[in-house]
Amino acid sequence: MTVNGAGSQGGAATLELRQFTVRSAGTTWKGRLDLVSNAERVALVGDWAPLFQVLNGRASVASGSGSFLGCGLEAALSSGLVGFAACDPALPGSFTVMEYLRHAARLSHGSSSRAVHDATRTVDRFGLAELAPRKLAELALYQRRALGIAMASSTAPRLVCLEAPLRGLDAASAEYIARLCLEAARHGRLVWSATLPGGPSPERSLLDACDELFVLEHGALVAHGAPSAVFAAGARYSLQVKGPRIQDFLAELRSAGVRLEAQAEVGRFNVELPAAGSESTDLLLDSALDHGLTVLELVPVFAA
Repeated sequence: MTVNGAGSQGGAATLELRQFTVRSAGTTWKGRLDLVSNAERVALVGDWAPLFQVLNGRASVASGSGSFLGCGLEAALSSGLVGFAACDPALPGSFTVMEYLRHAARLSHGSSSRAVHDATRTVDRFGLAELAPRKLAELALYQRRALGIAMASSTAPRLVCLEAPLRGLDAASAEYIARLCLEAARHGRLVWSATLPGGPSPERSLLDACDELFVLEHGALVAHGAPSAVFAAGARYSLQVKGPRIQDFLAELRSAGVRLEAQAEVGRFNVELPAAGSESTDLLLDSALDHGLTVLELVPVFAA
């Protein structure tokens, strides 16, 4: 099933995956992804690591296809159509920030004079003047992330793709990097990945600024759409329990009006609470306790 995203008014899609699977170190990513999005700002929420492993050369496409703006993933990066920043790649510590930006730009298009112009413009655009003379080995984590965003944007690509730019940052650093992500999107399109935020945070604010979100759980798309729709309160959960009395537990839930759908993994279910209990998971937890079960996971499944 193909998920058709926002803005499908024509033209090449921002991101398109068709029957997409990934092979890495002999292991194939479970599930075949199908999605199409023409949104200007796209957020990939959840475990999208296999896709980014393809982009950084650590994995290959096992079947199907993927493209940015109508161009195959790898060709889009090598041609300069897309600027890409992996999360925390190895950096040449002896380079200064300015030297690294010049080097990256020259590798992209081959012109030394243009590389100087690109690097200088990028430093000015992202406010990195104080960092420009510093060695990469001296940079803090958030400064390396800032450099990655700047580098991905330095040659004015039509799309910037960022892997987990806010991962592991404190609130102040994350807010700073979120602002740079929006700056990167100001003159083109943006695709970036994020974890599922548990509450208000710079990551949630950046997700709210996107046009479309795709939420991936256990290798399957569980939600997509505008942030307001994806984060809408709901009564659906992914539940995993362990214990000998699972069938008795399920029978009690069904008698209470709970809708259940078994997932592939033993003891894992999609659960929809009845309207009267949609604001609380007490029904699930209390019943599990009564039947001597251990709740291994209870997470909301967002509205699509």
